[in-house]
Amino acid sequence: MIKRLAVQLAAVGGFLAVGFELQAHHAVAGVYDLNQEIVLEGQLVEVNIRNPHSNLHLAVPNDDGTSTEWVLTTASVQTLARAGLNRSSLKPGDSLRITALPARNGNPAGFIRNLQLSDREISLEIE
Repeated sequence: MIKRLAVQLAAVGGFLAVGFELQAHHAVAGVYDLNQEIVLEGQLVEVNIRNPHSNLHLAVPNDDGTSTEWVLTTASVQTLARAGLNRSSLKPGDSLRITALPARNGNPAGFIRNLQLSDREISLEIE
């Protein structure tokens, strides 16, 4: 009886832990402002295509001649592949126009909604 109860409690605890982890991971609304979109144009500095979310570093020129490096999160490897993007599609130095949801805390960060390359435009869904 005690062994059965211990197994049931362990199973429930496992399900709860996984549920909390998934909820925390997918809390896009907690990090990014879903009610605003920003458009950034600049040169790609770094590309990290990996799961669960890939990210791009984009150098965006400022009015004073300096630039700000934005860290832009995007979809999973699988979603990017379905959109026709892979590790060789994006290279440092590429010029990009990105529409993103800005970070709520004001940092130069965002979640990519739309990515415009020189030859095509790609819309990405929030995962």
